[in-house]
Amino acid sequence: MKRIIIPVLLIMANVAFAQDYCKKIKKEVTENNTSFSYETPYNEDSLPTIRALRNYSTNSDNEFDNFSLVFAIPCEFADLLGKNASGGEAEKEETKVVIEFDDKTKIVDDTTMITHDKKGDGSAIRIAFFPVTPQNIKALTSKKITKIHLATAEQAVTAEMALAIQQYLICLRDVKK
Repeated sequence: MKRIIIPVLLIMANVAFAQDYCKKIKKEVTENNTSFSYETPYNEDSLPTIRALRNYSTNSDNEFDNFSLVFAIPCEFADLLGKNASGGEAEKEETKVVIEFDDKTKIVDDTTMITHDKKGDGSAIRIAFFPVTPQNIKALTSKKITKIHLATAEQAVTAEMALAIQQYLICLRDVKK
């Protein structure tokens, strides 16, 4: 009997735990009830390494579904500079996102553009909007992310953040349209 009760209790606790993540997601709906925006919690003053967004419209004249992860890695602005054709310094144009998982597999995207947000103190943040697609959603919701790479920068992902992102993505994947 104990062999049955313990797994059932663990499953119930896991389901309740996942539901708490869903409640933390910020939701905005337009007045006409056709456009929906979802965003995982974050503080603008200290951006998390990973957050998730999903915006979609059910308006037949303007249907869309934008589902993405937003990656942010702090750096020094000097790291983002390179030589231009005339020999001066210019901000680099960077691409390439690599997501590493706990099972040592990776998602690699050489086309995603990386933007830079310069801060007044000489620091900066590399930011990339990575699309969540039918091709990568299974890996993103069934495996834990351990590290992300944006161009030449890399950032380890804590186990706590990996679990949260996995649960947030499950919630956002399952929103009702």
